[in-house]
Amino acid sequence: MALYSVWDWDRNAYAVYRTSTPVSVGDDPLPHVARGNSPIGADPDSDVKALPSGARFSGYSHLVRGEVRRKSSGLGDNGDDGGRGSGVTNNGWLMFALGAIASWAWWRRKSK
Repeated sequence: MALYSVWDWDRNAYAVYRTSTPVSVGDDPLPHVARGNSPIGADPDSDVKALPSGARFSGYSHLVRGEVRRKSSGLGDNGDDGGRGSGVTNNGWLMFALGAIASWAWWRRKSK
């Protein structure tokens, strides 16, 4: 069973999630390389890998349990890719379609 911790800003504690994926005691996760370089460091809400799909909430902890992750956005982010290439804003065709629908709705409202 794998454990993951996600920081919950509202509770000031880590939300702990678990998956049924077997984990060996000696297996360390591959270190994540942050995408953004900032003078104060990486942003924990965007530069950390997302929770794997199927992770279930199991409680809160003041200490990290397992690997630190972030909640997936729910907008096309399938979890274990770190949010790259699968979100709504990264899909060009979907953004074009949403823009076209919004433009059409604005034009229709304006013409009434």
